[in-house]
Amino acid sequence: MTIYHYLIIGNGAAGMSAAEMIRQRDPSGRITIVTNEPYLCYSRPGIAYYIMDQVPESQLITRGDSFYRSHRLKLHFGQVSRLDLEAKLVFLEDGQPLAYDVLLLATGATAVPATFPGAHLEGVLTFDTLDDAKRVVKQGRRAKTAVVVGGGITAMELAEGLRHQGARTLLLQRGDRIWPRLFDEQESAIVESQIRHEGISILYNEEITEVVGKRGKVAGVRLKSGRAIKCQVVAVAIGVRPNIHLVEELAIQKDKGILVNDFLQSSQPSLFAAGDVAQVYDHWTGQHQLDILWPSAINEGRAAGINMVDVAHGKSPSFNYHKGSPFNCALLFGLHLTVIGRVSTKADGDVDQLQYLSRGSSHVWTAPFTTSTRSAWDKDGLNSLRIVMAEGQIVGALLLGNQELADPLRRFIEQEVDLSNYETQLTPANTKLPQTLLQAWRVWNQRWS
Repeated sequence: MTIYHYLIIGNGAAGMSAAEMIRQRDPSGRITIVTNEPYLCYSRPGIAYYIMDQVPESQLITRGDSFYRSHRLKLHFGQVSRLDLEAKLVFLEDGQPLAYDVLLLATGATAVPATFPGAHLEGVLTFDTLDDAKRVVKQGRRAKTAVVVGGGITAMELAEGLRHQGARTLLLQRGDRIWPRLFDEQESAIVESQIRHEGISILYNEEITEVVGKRGKVAGVRLKSGRAIKCQVVAVAIGVRPNIHLVEELAIQKDKGILVNDFLQSSQPSLFAAGDVAQVYDHWTGQHQLDILWPSAINEGRAAGINMVDVAHGKSPSFNYHKGSPFNCALLFGLHLTVIGRVSTKADGDVDQLQYLSRGSSHVWTAPFTTSTRSAWDKDGLNSLRIVMAEGQIVGALLLGNQELADPLRRFIEQEVDLSNYETQLTPANTKLPQTLLQAWRVWNQRWS
């Protein structure tokens, strides 16, 4: 009996999900996982709770030693230096070659580094890994003042974590309000009030021009306005970039990430990609998109694992991966946020790109959705609900605070439910959206239950 070797580079959600599925479908196969981090599989979303002292490190580990043993997964701690796809060899940094029958790249994404002068100084932080989280906690406890740069969820989580660790914290925004690509003015105001309530200062229309150092450490920053601020920490969250360095010089199809077909298979049949590094087909936009979300990584990893077994056994891949509608959740300073589908803050109503959506359930790139749309909005204290409609269907929704309607709205969007009978009630800005949506949900649910 032939024993096939499945090699997985990456020990996160996508890599581990693939390994689990491979083991289910090929009990005798060899599975090797290579990771460049010194940890067992852990929760990337969980590091946001770690820096808030809400979970200990031990609870971040999602698969313990016993799991690797029981599933006969060989975990290799090391760095991959290069791939030889024709020879089916992976070379580690120490020169050791690993032969494989089928290979999965699940190498994730990395924070975009700062480019301003002084970015190399000790105290300039990013927030990607557990080691990053440990540095945030350590530096936050030591620092008197921390400056956070970035307009998305990761920046907000860093600001919240550094403030929690005791540092006076300033959040720099390039624009004149919080997250204008995602929030309308009222939503931005709600989030801003929560940020200030946590004791975090916000500086609008500001950027760092230089980080000033002393003895190799951060001592302050100079801003575009000319203002100078003394600080000991500068935390940077300006986006992420898929880790495609291993294939940059190889003759496979790639764009922002590795282009894959509906089976998570690259243009080289024995090479698969899943998770943050894979650029998958999105039927919502008709384009290949990066989908840097924790649940998506799990689902892609499972699909890749099934198809890797098929290919190893000489069969055609059998499991067609279908990307669901964008669904993103986050917790902003005690305020729950859910974004589903496509939302827009542009005056013309067209749905704009939505980037840097959340941490762990992290980032998503989407192409513009050009159908003319209309919005409806409802606010009750710190609770806010906004939907976007096109051609009688809800195509996007944003919920702040109360999450009662999150699941119904997700179903409406994913099932492309025709709500044209309710459209006149849903589109005026002064309508009571929650009541109308609940009524529509009850009617639709009774019809299909």
